[in-house]
Amino acid sequence: MAALPIRDRAGNVLVDVRFVAEDELANLAGHTAIPASLVVVVHANAVLMMFDGWRKQWELPGGMREHGEFPRQAAVRELHEETGIQGADLAFVAVAEFDLTQPARRELLAVYRTRLEVVPALVVNDEALGFRWWGLSQPVSDGMSPLDAEIARRVVMPCG
Repeated sequence: MAALPIRDRAGNVLVDVRFVAEDELANLAGHTAIPASLVVVVHANAVLMMFDGWRKQWELPGGMREHGEFPRQAAVRELHEETGIQGADLAFVAVAEFDLTQPARRELLAVYRTRLEVVPALVVNDEALGFRWWGLSQPVSDGMSPLDAEIARRVVMPCG
């Protein structure tokens, strides 16, 4: 694992990954916005990365919460919209703390994890132009989000 904080090419910084209980999210939201959720999908000690057409990089599935949506609901919806995966058993594992640019702000993202026994049929779409299974021992390539890769490493290592 890399020492935090780490920065991506756009200047965004992963400040911390905190392992908290899901019921603590409401408390944290009172101090820092939690506008989005990420999902770490694990199969055979590899993590699913999708190629985001807008950011032009490999990253974890996930995205912004819709109005009135809880972080878990956003994780389920975004996982389905971006990959086609439905019915996965998501476990809440952490919050990732970021200092983001464009505009400058501090945010927390809810991070969920699921382990799949069978490789699912993945659906390429407007948001996800491609998929790959990234082994955690592999280096982070230039085209991959170093922030998402570090989050994946930190939340998969505890589950073996």
